Amino acid sequence: MSGEVASELDLVVGSMITVRPDEDRAAYDEEKESVAAVQDQLREEGVDVDLLSQPGTEVWEGALENMGALYQLSRLAARLEHDQDVAEVIEDGPVIYDDLDRAVTDVWDDLVKSRFQHLINLQGINSYYMPADFDDPIWLSFEDDQGEEDNAFFGSSARLQRELAELAPLLVKAGVSVNSEAYRCLELLRAAAAKSLEFGLPIIVW
Repeated sequence: MSGEVASELDLVVGSMITVRPDEDRAAYDEEKESVAAVQDQLREEGVDVDLLSQPGTEVWEGALENMGALYQLSRLAARLEHDQDVAEVIEDGPVIYDDLDRAVTDVWDDLVKSRFQHLINLQGINSYYMPADFDDPIWLSFEDDQGEEDNAFFGSSARLQRELAELAPLLVKAGVSVNSEAYRCLELLRAAAAKSLEFGLPIIVW
C-alpha cells in the first residue's frame, strides 16, 4: 500500500502464518500453533481448509478508505433483498450513524437470515474469509492482547463471491452509481474473493 491515503480497513489475501520457518523459526512455530488451533476449530464446525501449507505467502492486498462504504453496501444489500426502497440509503451516502439500520443489525443479531449474510456480517477487523464453500458464517472466540474475550468472524470466499455477483446488478438497477464508494467496496471485495479462491488462501481483514 502506498500510504498516501489513510485506510480504515485493510485486506490481504495470504497465509495467516506471516513468516516462513527459514525467516524466523520461533515466530513461525508460534504462529503455526495458533493457526493450527483455528484450523482445528473450523474443522469442528465442518469447514475443512488448509491454513498451514503456504506460510509467509501474500498474493494480493487492498484497502477500504471509508468503513461507511461497507456499511452502506450492507444496507443496500439488506434492503434490496426484501424489495425495500433504497433512495434514503443512497442519499445518506457512505456514512455510519449512531442509529444503525435495523435491516442490517437484524442480520448481525441473527434475527433475520439473509442471502447476503457473508457480506453483511463483515463488520471490520478480526475477520477472515476462508477459501472454502460453507453456508453460514462462523464466529470463534479468542483472547485479545489484554486478555479480554473477543470473537473472530469467518466467512466463505466462495459464498461472498456469489453474493457479490448477485448483488452487483441489483445495485445498478436500483440506481447506485458504479463510481460510488459502496460499489467500489463491492468491487474490492470481489477482487479479494477471486484471489482467495484462485490461490487457496484466506482473505485477512484488519
